[in-house]
Amino acid sequence: MHNEFMAFVSDEKTADTVRTWADRQGFPADTVQIGGPELFTTLLESDAPPKLVLIDFDNQEQPVQIAARIVSLCGSTVRVVALGTANDVPLFRDMLSAGVSDYLVKPLTPELLTQTMMAATRGQNANGAGPAKDCKNIVVIGVRGGVGASTLATNTAWIIAHEMKKKCALLDLDLQYGTSALALDIEPGHGLRDVLSSPQRVDSLMIAGAMITEGENFSILSAEESIEEVIHIDPNAIMALLKEMRTGYQAVVIDLPRHMVATQKRLLATAHEIVLITEMSLVGIRDTLRLRSTLKGLGSTARITQITTKIGPNRPAAVDEPTFTKGAQAKIDFTVPDDHKTLVTASNAGKMLGAVAPNASITKVLRDLAKHLVGDKETKGQQAKSSFGLLGSLFKSGGKEAPKA
Repeated sequence: MHNEFMAFVSDEKTADTVRTWADRQGFPADTVQIGGPELFTTLLESDAPPKLVLIDFDNQEQPVQIAARIVSLCGSTVRVVALGTANDVPLFRDMLSAGVSDYLVKPLTPELLTQTMMAATRGQNANGAGPAKDCKNIVVIGVRGGVGASTLATNTAWIIAHEMKKKCALLDLDLQYGTSALALDIEPGHGLRDVLSSPQRVDSLMIAGAMITEGENFSILSAEESIEEVIHIDPNAIMALLKEMRTGYQAVVIDLPRHMVATQKRLLATAHEIVLITEMSLVGIRDTLRLRSTLKGLGSTARITQITTKIGPNRPAAVDEPTFTKGAQAKIDFTVPDDHKTLVTASNAGKMLGAVAPNASITKVLRDLAKHLVGDKETKGQQAKSSFGLLGSLFKSGGKEAPKA
């Protein structure tokens, strides 16, 4: 699927109109497909969703329910515009309640498409309201094994909840070897496997049953499943889970094992923040470059934070910072110092670094990282750039400028 825009319509007349409009915006012809929600959801199984999608709901027996499910699967950063022949006010309102940005009635015109797509890209729905305030989805990935990604994810989430006083959840997607519950000295939860294998059943009650509450602002979703089984994690279920959680939390830190990157494209494409953690070595450079290239290919709009960690106690990095930066084509945002003694003390006590060593150098780095990820430091200029990122491409062929915020 195209990263920016796709349309799935049910008749050739509408397809011709949308193709004419898409061609004016510089989009290729194959961004317009004959097919409705079924074709779109089928493609979602292997591809990340575009930033903006037009879907024809004609001939659907339950268009509102289907629209709600599509919105859930796509995530909060994707704008869905619905299309149909029914000119019905209750249907229009129900579709907006389901989460679509607008509902258009056939026949379409290029002018109507332009107006609607501009509003959707700006994050407005048809009644002029902006999008609901969602929590930040923060994905943490260890580019190499053994670089401490899970330790950093768990401690950073703890700092967000305990020190920054924000409602935060930690989602550990390593259902067999995850260490978050062990690090916090709590029993792994029960039910996360069911949540992640049944997208059609995900609701707040099911999530509550799988959740472990560590403190007033901190909850954990983890498991300790048998290592003798093959466990399937449905990408649709993860998106449904995050949708249900977004109203109750200000941040969700997701510990994503690197072997799951290929199967979780939608999660990566819709995340707000992605943290890559690696060692400063030649192989670290190689895998960082490969992973960043993959994220770029998904059309991810997430801010990528690059973290490097020391290889081991009293051992220098295999490459220096300039070499790493040049090779990985990424600047280093944070370097986590080696502090073996403090890490062992925290691990043996089943407590977080912020609790046992709040003034340690490693804790200070993680505190800065937490503020970097969820601090309220986004400027208006950054917000405008995010809101109008697609408008430039929508109008690049026409030479028009995106409206100013």
